[in-house]
Amino acid sequence: MEKIILNIWYSNQIFYRLVSYVLIPISLLYLLIFYLIRIFKTEHKIDIPIICIGNINIGGTGKTSALLKIINHLKINEKNICVLLKGYGGKRTTFKKVSPNDSAVLVGDEAIIYSNHVPTYISTNRRLAVKKILNDINPDFILLDDGFQDKSLFKDKNILMVNGERGFGNRLCLPAGPLRELIKPALKRAQFLIIVGDDKTKIKSMYKNIKIDTLTASIEPLYIDKNKKYLAFSGIGNNQSFFDTLINNNCSVHKTIEFPDHHFFSEDDLNHLKKSASDNNLSLITTEKDLVRIPKEKREGIDCLKVEIKLPNMDEFMHKLIN
Repeated sequence: MEKIILNIWYSNQIFYRLVSYVLIPISLLYLLIFYLIRIFKTEHKIDIPIICIGNINIGGTGKTSALLKIINHLKINEKNICVLLKGYGGKRTTFKKVSPNDSAVLVGDEAIIYSNHVPTYISTNRRLAVKKILNDINPDFILLDDGFQDKSLFKDKNILMVNGERGFGNRLCLPAGPLRELIKPALKRAQFLIIVGDDKTKIKSMYKNIKIDTLTASIEPLYIDKNKKYLAFSGIGNNQSFFDTLINNNCSVHKTIEFPDHHFFSEDDLNHLKKSASDNNLSLITTEKDLVRIPKEKREGIDCLKVEIKLPNMDEFMHKLIN
């Protein structure tokens, strides 16, 4: 089902285009409700600057890698920072300060990753969460993972992420396309647009008249054992981007297995993966997010691809971001 949806959103084949056009009336209803909510909702501004990193597309765009890069840069400059996110994929919805020892089932995979670097909080009510954060610590900045569409909080700076290969897909809104809102109004609300990978859909030229700082970034592995033959598996927003990263870095990928985004791996899943790897004399490799969702006692024999995002003129970008 997921592949069919992605084809409707991103494929140029006539059949999938026709299906997307049939869904446009529902998209128009979605847009009406979305913008009515924005009109009648009031943004709450706090004294601490909030930096939001979000996207317009449904699915993975490299937000986690970009936010980790920003966190590292701010820590080097001795800034007191924290991360707030919803904890998507986890069962907990009320406010919680996340520990690295928490279960991803409870708080989500991204929250676990961030908590290894800075104080991290989850809550579905961002406005209430900010009040509690200010009572707990006194940060210089609050970094918001996702929340670009949430008008309950005023964001001092907005960063939008987009995958260079996928772009904005068919440029239609849900469910006819992958977009949460219209492109031009979204770009006008943001200060930065980061295109991850080659700009194959010509985003820069298409929206060159909109005043926004546009950067092109790349995702690069920290380490890969290129002597191994891999069975690669993942359950993230853009599985193909993970497989492409391996292949583009000259890894020997003999088999790939995809799971839904934020998939929690059952014992049967893991047994099947390990058997398939063993039968084909392959080594298992997955993403950092996926590894977090695998019980610690089941991780033996599974390699993890850790990556970082490379941004040109990082110092200049950070200066603009925090000033």
